[in-house]
Amino acid sequence: MEYGSDHLACQIAIEPPQPLFHQEEQAQFMSSGAVTEILEEIVPAQVRGKETGRSIAAIGCNEFEIVEYGNVSIMRSTLNCLPLKPEREMRATISFKRGICANAK
Repeated sequence: MEYGSDHLACQIAIEPPQPLFHQEEQAQFMSSGAVTEILEEIVPAQVRGKETGRSIAAIGCNEFEIVEYGNVSIMRSTLNCLPLKPEREMRATISFKRGICANAK
């Protein structure tokens, strides 16, 4: 999580729990439904503002979707290899569009 000088969040990453020790294991994933619920709780529709754009990029089985709103940008990274599994979201990132966030570190 990154914060602005006003101590409010500028960027929030949502990821599945990771093991404490790096192992040669399969990557961890989250269900799309769970990610959607978390996003709705953190940035409900009235906080996001009006949708202003959407883009999707696919590289192999990996799909990256960025949805731009008036107040936030939401990026979701999903593994869409067949057969599709319920747990296939790798990461979601919320970036707040506040002037103070442009300088967040």
